[in-house]
Amino acid sequence: MSQKMQLKEPKPRAGRRGNNEGSIYQRKDGRWCGQVTTGYRSDGVPNRKLVYGKTRQEVARKVAELVAEVNKTGYVTVSARDERNLRTLMDEWFGLYGNAKMSTRTEVNRRGMLENHVYDEFGDFQVQSITANALQLHFNRLVKTMCADSVSKIKGLLARFFAYALKQGFIKENPMLDVVMRKRETIVADDDTKALRPEIRQQVFAFAMEHDLLKPILITSALTGLRPQEIIALEWRHVNLVKKTLSVRQALTREYELDADGKKLSSRAAIGKTKTPKSVRDIMIPDAAVDALKEWQAYCMANSLVSKYVFPNTRTGEHRTYSGLRSLLARFIKRNGLEDEGISLYTFRHTFATILLEQRENPRIVADLMGHVKTSTTLDIYSHVMSSTVYEKTAQTLDGVFGGYLSPSSVVTT
Repeated sequence: MSQKMQLKEPKPRAGRRGNNEGSIYQRKDGRWCGQVTTGYRSDGVPNRKLVYGKTRQEVARKVAELVAEVNKTGYVTVSARDERNLRTLMDEWFGLYGNAKMSTRTEVNRRGMLENHVYDEFGDFQVQSITANALQLHFNRLVKTMCADSVSKIKGLLARFFAYALKQGFIKENPMLDVVMRKRETIVADDDTKALRPEIRQQVFAFAMEHDLLKPILITSALTGLRPQEIIALEWRHVNLVKKTLSVRQALTREYELDADGKKLSSRAAIGKTKTPKSVRDIMIPDAAVDALKEWQAYCMANSLVSKYVFPNTRTGEHRTYSGLRSLLARFIKRNGLEDEGISLYTFRHTFATILLEQRENPRIVADLMGHVKTSTTLDIYSHVMSSTVYEKTAQTLDGVFGGYLSPSSVVTT
């Protein structure tokens, strides 16, 4: 007896959208993205509008609004000439790939760089008309007015964009392959105020000893090299006063809410990731810093200041703000007549690195303690430390080693 095979009805795929309803997907960074075809270029390539959101529902609403607009007005045919201007294509690329691994803070920064230093020069140009010579001249001008790090970031963005444009067939060759970044001539100021001058270090810390709150903060900064944002985010669970260790795992940062086009809507201070992955580090705390933190811990207990943060807002127990800590230091500077010393929250971090390099500590170790990705970053920032004093110590070292070899009594006669 034969049995009839019963076929199951296929289940509809979850999230499947019909024709002309757009598409919605979640990116690797967790953000949701939607695409809607709004028209076609004269060469038949679809023109798509991108929208973004924190949730699928938010993106679905934006997609529905775009679909309704397209259904009302119909598809628009855009000429290839207009579609291929750099601003339009680069905005499209940035929304798809350029910001895929960026925080919202970094995205706002990079979009600002494009707006101020790329679009103003090439934004309305057809991509295929932008030559290597024009780009080279542009970068030659940028290095005269901007720091090398910012110019390098702009160069990296353009290189990735033109690689995308080449892959998509918008251009026949990548003009950025021939662009080189000329080195900017470094002018060393006679009076470098990044670190505390040796003549006033003792005076500044003597003043700090009289300030209950700034004393542990400034000592911790000067003896560990933490960034101000890392000190603000420091929690007691990251500090082991018995083993004399400190772990940097987070920092005060700024989060941005962006619209569908990546424009900043609002921002807020929050505890988040460190500046770079390399900034996550473990530090041995010098005894002076351990004593200051123990004294501060006792002060907090005596004043019923309970908080998970090491240096909290004394009124709320929450983390401090950068502006609030800066104002606290500004009052300290004014009260002690230090206005002409150029002291900032970063001064004590700079002092930490400067003292170590003055004592000829290995730059690689200093870079690790500072949380710098590259040793060259440390050496570039603190190149002024290589002063005549350091060179004199090097000369003394060589004299000590070779002096015995080269003295008249050491000469062997035959």
